[in-house]
Amino acid sequence: MARLTYIPLLAAALALAGCSGSKSFAKKGAKLDEAGLYAEAAGMYEQSAQRNLKNVDAKIGLKKTGQMLLNDKLSAFFKGMAMGTAKGDAVAAYLDAKAYQERIARMGVMLEIPDHYRADFERVKGEYLVELYNEGQALMEKEDFNGAQTVFAKIAKLEPGYKDAGSLQSIAYLEPLYRAGKADLAAGSYRKAYASLDKVVAKDASYKDASTLRQECVTKGQYTIAVLPFTSAVKRTDVSAKLQALAISALTGTNDPFLRVVDRENMDRILQEQRLSLSGVVDEQTAVRAGNLLGAQAILVGEVVDYREESGDLRRSTKDGYESYRVEQVNKETGEKFFVTKYKPVRYTEHYQENKAFISFSFRLVSLETGEVITSKVVDRQTQDHMYYAAYDGNRDLLHPMLNGVVDPRDQARRDLRTLLNAPRQVKTAATLGAELTRSATSQLASTVQQELSAKLP
Repeated sequence: MARLTYIPLLAAALALAGCSGSKSFAKKGAKLDEAGLYAEAAGMYEQSAQRNLKNVDAKIGLKKTGQMLLNDKLSAFFKGMAMGTAKGDAVAAYLDAKAYQERIARMGVMLEIPDHYRADFERVKGEYLVELYNEGQALMEKEDFNGAQTVFAKIAKLEPGYKDAGSLQSIAYLEPLYRAGKADLAAGSYRKAYASLDKVVAKDASYKDASTLRQECVTKGQYTIAVLPFTSAVKRTDVSAKLQALAISALTGTNDPFLRVVDRENMDRILQEQRLSLSGVVDEQTAVRAGNLLGAQAILVGEVVDYREESGDLRRSTKDGYESYRVEQVNKETGEKFFVTKYKPVRYTEHYQENKAFISFSFRLVSLETGEVITSKVVDRQTQDHMYYAAYDGNRDLLHPMLNGVVDPRDQARRDLRTLLNAPRQVKTAATLGAELTRSATSQLASTVQQELSAKLP
């Protein structure tokens, strides 16, 4: 209830602070106006109205001084228009005046722009658009695409849909990317070319033959990997098979268009036909032969060095504590009744269990074209999960911990006990931890392979 009362009080205090600030700015505006500093006064009145839209003095002052400031902005537009040499400056001056009028209108104060100014602006804007359009076309002819894009962007901001300026702006953006992609493709820099052409296709999939060229980049630059059966130095032979499957899945999941992983089903069929994986052990020479049969450019081989799932024992310990209760008593002198808190000794239990999983494996990515080891690494990872909670058959809200044979009076001790009483009573199994570990380990493998190939291949 106290908190509910506090919230409206806080809101009222903030509103009061806003009102008092509004009055202060309005007074400053009035003094500046008296001194003839109407532009500065308009700024103060504006801040005053922002803080309190119901401040009448602020609105009256803003109506007067704001109109004077708006007239100055319109005069700047008129001078720029009359000079006839800087249509862009004149257009910018009018737009500044218009933006100021709209900003002040949001505070409920309407400032006036005479109709003849609007007519003059439309005429000057039309002339300026023609200048910009011609400038943009000239830049396109010079193949200054960056400059042209900037010019057409100005046109789009002033008048969306003006002639074919939007299309020309797109071309100014797309053409340099298209040309860069085409040049890099011819130079054999397939990834670089793909990056440029992919931006083109994302903007306009029908732009010239960008989509076809992008696919050509993938076709010519794609790198095929065969993930061969992992060997195992541990008794759990199922782990090596699982690790291989997850490695294939993780590599496929990188979504790198240049990375192709030989289909597991097709790979198993070919290996079985060639009797290369009947024992589940593949030596170096056999691995190379298998990779060549699969049409791979590189093979990924690995060995499980260690794998353990450790389920900890559930440990239970009995703790001494106290449960509080209230006893009614009577004041002998006044006869008034009151309650006294007392404590009775009780027992509660604490439960603890920790499960763990460990994995260690090595892998190598070997180029079948050069025999080079592209990357090799040993991955060591472990994870654990535990549960630690307290259980009490009585009223948990009345339970207190014990310290030196008496009730522990410390607030922190009570909070710690409540945390244990409300703690989760489940722990991940060692098998679950092991599954999570192999997934994260193979994700690391896939990331390493993908980064190495991105750095080494064009």
